[in-house]
Amino acid sequence: MDAANIIRNFQDFNLPATVTCNADIFRQIHHHRLQGVLYIPQNYGELDQVAPKYFSNWYKWIILADRIPDALNKVRYDADIILIKPGQYGTDTGLEDVYIHPYHGASAHPWAIYNDSGLHVTYERERIRRRLNLHHYPLRIATPLGTYSNDSYNGTFIDYLHDVSMPERDSGVRCGYTTSSLIVESLNASEILLPTMLWSTEVHNSSMLLKLRYGTADLSGGVLRIMHSRYEKLDYTMWIWPFRVGFTYLAERESSNNMFVAPFTAAVWLCCLALFVILFLAQRVTAKSEMEKEGAYIAVIATCLQQDASAVPQGISGRWTFLVLSISAMLIHAYYTSAIVSALMSTGRSGPDSLKSLGDSRYAIASEDYDYMRYLMFDVPTNWDDLEYLKRKKITSKFYQDIRDGVRLIQAGQTAYHTEYNQLYPHLSTFTDDQLCKLQYIDTIPETLSWITSTKRGQWTEVLKSSGAWLHETGLAKQLVSRLRIKPPPCRAALLAERVNIYDVTPLLGLTMGAVILSVIILGIELLLGKRKASKKDKQDIFDS
Repeated sequence: MDAANIIRNFQDFNLPATVTCNADIFRQIHHHRLQGVLYIPQNYGELDQVAPKYFSNWYKWIILADRIPDALNKVRYDADIILIKPGQYGTDTGLEDVYIHPYHGASAHPWAIYNDSGLHVTYERERIRRRLNLHHYPLRIATPLGTYSNDSYNGTFIDYLHDVSMPERDSGVRCGYTTSSLIVESLNASEILLPTMLWSTEVHNSSMLLKLRYGTADLSGGVLRIMHSRYEKLDYTMWIWPFRVGFTYLAERESSNNMFVAPFTAAVWLCCLALFVILFLAQRVTAKSEMEKEGAYIAVIATCLQQDASAVPQGISGRWTFLVLSISAMLIHAYYTSAIVSALMSTGRSGPDSLKSLGDSRYAIASEDYDYMRYLMFDVPTNWDDLEYLKRKKITSKFYQDIRDGVRLIQAGQTAYHTEYNQLYPHLSTFTDDQLCKLQYIDTIPETLSWITSTKRGQWTEVLKSSGAWLHETGLAKQLVSRLRIKPPPCRAALLAERVNIYDVTPLLGLTMGAVILSVIILGIELLLGKRKASKKDKQDIFDS
């Protein structure tokens, strides 16, 4: 009856529980299901018959006994076991945490007290600290060799992994190994390096993925992305990745041929025109002499353009020339004080900045051939609307291209090429400075999809995840990524100013020359009208005399 009441109390909290005095009951327990086990031993040797998989964080054990059963000295490190010793604490019931270490065996430590007022957990912090200290237990890190060989590098593989002088080579391996090494160090464990020939293949014995899958390694020294097929075989411990993955292309220059002619938007020009009309009317109404009224509009223009109104010529052609001069000066000044300043503040270039805008742009698309690109994005339907829109608009039968061909497509300026940035970086040395200034990126794979992996449901999984979260919380993960992340090559032109070529100033030169020619024509018309007026005046004087 007491056992039934205990089970009912657990079930009130939606927790399945098993009460047993017989180890045979474990044949009825569902594996990989969170479950509590209350064990009251009749014979301490019965626990020798329990499979090790039942001593893990999937099962919460409560053992009612006066000592720790000997069988617990051989169970998993992540076993979650509470020992209750009846009558030892008087009116209070003491609960002890059973800590199991592969070297030191099982030991009991005070954890909580239960009395009439309820359960009082008093030593939880100490419990956490115990589980985060592996006492130099060796954890094995399976690490791909990458491009390392004795012929290409003068040193051991461990020296190669710690060498950050070559950021463009195997930075993904260095990222994975260094992260795993930090996790091991934070747990006060020791590490064993297991070099592997390959990363994630399942047809070769020397594979990082297979060593993790079969438990011959505890952590990965390379980073793997989350995939459905891998999720059934590996546990994902900590996300980290120093590289961007996505489309790279040459964007248009921010400056264009009409920036001299139209440095402002139409709304700004209309606003200026409205203010000019208001000020002109006010100047005209308040003018006293006829000469002031006649020159009201040109005085307003001169003042708005910060010119000296006293220097304005009296004739129509002179005033027109003055107007052309003032507006041309304003356009040039506006260009160099807005366009170039913005170029100095931001070296970005105009162009598509999302997958949907890339689909609507003039750029074609191509991609390097990778399994995760084929089978997670481009060769399968996804629920990513922008990606599906891009595929419908742009993808062709020549979509997959070698990295060298992809570089040439980028340099041609008509194609956005999809690849990892660290794969593309070594080829950027062939780009001109003008091309480097135009580089633009559209990311497709978030960094949080790339993880350090461990053995599926291994006895170290939870403590490895806790340590990985701690690396993020303290900023050590971010510091590592900053140290390994390859910065884009500098664009020297953008460090100075936006370069202006003849095609940028041609429209302004054309308009200015046209306005000057119009000034000469107006001057000729003005002279003809003056001569005609003078001739009429002479005839009138002769007639009057």
